[in-house]
Amino acid sequence: MAGWLAVSLSVSSGAASFDLGSSTVLDIQAAMDSGKLSAEQLTRLYLARIDAYDQKGPALNSVLSLNARALEVAKALDAERKQKGPRSVLHGVPVVIKANIDVVDLPTTGGSLALKDCLPPDDAFTVARLRDAGAIILAAVNLDEFARGGSGTSSLGGQTKNPYQLDHIPGGSSAGTGAAVSGVLAQGGLGTETGSSVRSPSNNNGLVGISPSEGLVSRDGVIPISLTLDRVGPMARNVTDAAALLSAMSGVDAADLVTLKSAGKKPAGGYLPFLDAQRLKGARLGVLWQLNGEGPEHQAALNLFKKALADLKKAGAVLVDPVAPDTDLWALLRDVNMSDDEYKWGLNAYLATRRGTVPVKSLTELIATGKYLGRLKTRYIACDAEPRMEENPEYAAKVRGRAVAREVVTGMMDRYGLDALVYPHRTQPIPTIAEAAPNNGNTPVAEQRSRGSSARLSTVTGYPTVIVPCGYTPDGLPLGLEFTGRLYAEPTVIGLAYAYEQQTKHRKTPATTPALPGETLDY
Repeated sequence: MAGWLAVSLSVSSGAASFDLGSSTVLDIQAAMDSGKLSAEQLTRLYLARIDAYDQKGPALNSVLSLNARALEVAKALDAERKQKGPRSVLHGVPVVIKANIDVVDLPTTGGSLALKDCLPPDDAFTVARLRDAGAIILAAVNLDEFARGGSGTSSLGGQTKNPYQLDHIPGGSSAGTGAAVSGVLAQGGLGTETGSSVRSPSNNNGLVGISPSEGLVSRDGVIPISLTLDRVGPMARNVTDAAALLSAMSGVDAADLVTLKSAGKKPAGGYLPFLDAQRLKGARLGVLWQLNGEGPEHQAALNLFKKALADLKKAGAVLVDPVAPDTDLWALLRDVNMSDDEYKWGLNAYLATRRGTVPVKSLTELIATGKYLGRLKTRYIACDAEPRMEENPEYAAKVRGRAVAREVVTGMMDRYGLDALVYPHRTQPIPTIAEAAPNNGNTPVAEQRSRGSSARLSTVTGYPTVIVPCGYTPDGLPLGLEFTGRLYAEPTVIGLAYAYEQQTKHRKTPATTPALPGETLDY
């Protein structure tokens, strides 16, 4: 047995039962080892759920295209397992990929009609790593078009729904990954974020999401927004699966030189060995209130956060409450946003990598097609008019502002001697689809002008953050608790999130996507 797998299986519960909605990849491997489950069976179970719930029933509308070779790959992996054993804990595990990440046998469209049916010439680095680990790429899933939004809407795929409340947004831009994984249409998936597009849909769909340290995960083969802020992260129904995905997908990549910063920073055995249910004992957690909102509309989330703090303390954490920098952190974080400054240059460079597999070669040509959400046109035109980055003094100021923000956050953690910061992802209520639509699918205007979202702390610093469910508001919508650590402190924040998850076990499967026959077995 491979060393990573042997270490990983040692943390399994050893339960002699399998339930599709609640099992981790470790439980899957145990069931497969017993001979009672195969990759082909598992893939068929997920395909059945996609058939039942994506365009039928609640019609989550999360899947853009299914991989026609999924069952063929599953059968081959079953044969390989019998002959050689599993490659990793992801062997035979079906996952979904956000459709702005290159998958050689699925259209990588960014959700845009302009790239409909366009296949990339090769896999993104992260996708290739998952395949090497034995994962099955099940589908490409919907997103906010070209990841420019927060409601889960694209011209190619339409509106994705939140499986907990179908009239509410699933969050964005990794909406399809969020809804599909939450609705148990795959074991896990990949999202991308420039702002909080891994953590926002993880929050809204009751998932675990990891926004990795800058440079830990390659952005090769990802339709970009910001050369500075873009990240790729795993999304799953539990910390174990998210850690397993991160272990497989991270690494130094010559096609993304930012990953050189992470050389020697990734543990040799990956992140599963750091899953310790007792990790909270003695951990110093800084409680960050400064970014939260105030007023009655924020109270439901704040009540859940207060309960989470009590649970952390009960589990042995030392809460340093409150912590605060000597500056207006909200204003500092809001002023650092390079998305529009860098967009044209990154997109044009990416389109060149598609080597003639797409009908457009630049943002200018994309605008001319008109084959995208009409509400994006004004923004695209403004981005196309941006000066070169080295000639843009406003952009230079943002680069300096990011460095200042990092110094402020690191200084705060040093001053209080913290292992991590802890805070709610958001305190504003999750908008309905109707409420989000008037603002073109982006974050509602009121959220942009008032406190209530702490997501940009990780965005601007590029520091590792894990979001884990911490309960549900009275209207049945989930809230996520975020743990943010120092650069490349993934072992710490993953361990803390796992311990909190095991202490509380808040997550529950949405009522709109109940279990189907054959999804449980004993062995």
